[in-house]
Amino acid sequence: MLPRVAARAQGSRVGGRLVAASRGALFHATPAPLSSLPTEVLNARNGASRVDRRGWVVLDGGDSEDTQSLSAGPSPPGLSQLDQQCLGADLKTPSDASLPVAEPRKLCSLGTGEVVHILSFRAKDDAHVEPFERIVQRIAYELHEMHAGVSDVRVCHPQCGEATFVVTVVSEFESQRFKTHIAPRLSAALAGVCADGGPTFSRSGSLMPQAHSLSSLLDYLQTTVIGKDHTHHDIASVRHELAKWFPRREEYTPFVHWDEHDPSKYTRNIIHSSEELEVLLMCWPPHTKSSIHCHDESSCWVSAVEGQVVEVQYQLPKLDRAFLKKSFKDPTGAVGRCGPLKVTNVVTLGLPDSPQDTYANNEIGIHRIENRTDEPAITLHVYAPRLRKMTVFREVGDHSVATVAAVSYMSEGGEKTGLWSKETHPDGVIDVDAWNRIAAAEAQAG
Repeated sequence: MLPRVAARAQGSRVGGRLVAASRGALFHATPAPLSSLPTEVLNARNGASRVDRRGWVVLDGGDSEDTQSLSAGPSPPGLSQLDQQCLGADLKTPSDASLPVAEPRKLCSLGTGEVVHILSFRAKDDAHVEPFERIVQRIAYELHEMHAGVSDVRVCHPQCGEATFVVTVVSEFESQRFKTHIAPRLSAALAGVCADGGPTFSRSGSLMPQAHSLSSLLDYLQTTVIGKDHTHHDIASVRHELAKWFPRREEYTPFVHWDEHDPSKYTRNIIHSSEELEVLLMCWPPHTKSSIHCHDESSCWVSAVEGQVVEVQYQLPKLDRAFLKKSFKDPTGAVGRCGPLKVTNVVTLGLPDSPQDTYANNEIGIHRIENRTDEPAITLHVYAPRLRKMTVFREVGDHSVATVAAVSYMSEGGEKTGLWSKETHPDGVIDVDAWNRIAAAEAQAG
């Protein structure tokens, strides 16, 4: 029996605190004070400072010009791993060492990869406010002129004698360049006129994206995903919102249930259900897979939550007239022949460099979900409208057969339904006798 997934609070991995960036977003503050840079690096990069004839503090780094651009400097060696400082969901279950350790997902991995740098300075005393202001004005001008690798520049000026520079760069590589070349020059330019000879506050970190919690995602789905069939849905917009969900274990653990009787079965667990929408959490033991199935008239979005799964899409085959006639008369007991099952697409969900979600409807094709790994996996499924029956397909020799199945559920709202037993088939309630009879007849005919 697979152990029930347990939640663990990972806690903050960062040494700072959440800081409001000037762009209205939050980012994870990571301790990276400029004063921590080695003295020899500062000396080598900065050169000496002097006051030119216009009253500007300029940096002498070997140039003969009166002023030196803040953005000058050679390319830096190496890259930092800033994203590892972001908060992430730890997928290891502490109560059971048999569960494998999966790579933790990080909140900021949902974002653009931008990095924010904040440096705050304060004048040394009243006598230094005026020169402080002149230097700050010059620095602000230079920063706003920086375009390569920079996505946003803001300068906060609470009062004369105080200034905070907020610079957003597009990547970790550009962040390293900023820390190596630009930040030390700012400090050196203000060293003679600011308190403590350097910034009073300095932090950098990944720009935190707008990310859904499970509750906000459900609110969005309930108010947006409406209509009698998949043709009424804005498929791309829903996928965009699903991609903004950051799964936290404490939110979805109540909906995680494994089959106590048969660890080889995947389970279907209802999070939300209405006529127009159903949201499920599916739990996949290692090396399990669903049947090949359609989605009737519904849309189906699938999002990886833990581990990784593979979606295999097939072209919807032609169904024989016998099946169509039987399914019209008996929606849950029809069995018939169909055309060949042709694979049209295979995609892995849940890897760092792979998609986290996919979509299917009967116009796009049918599919199956597989856990091909030695680790458990969990997926979120959104069906609209609610899926109450589906056609499942099976290859038999050189041809294929199909039957209609009604869907079964392990739990609803975190509580077990009592309708799932060791005889329950996760793919639904199938007319097994009819299936076996047609398969046996075909085998004899062959």
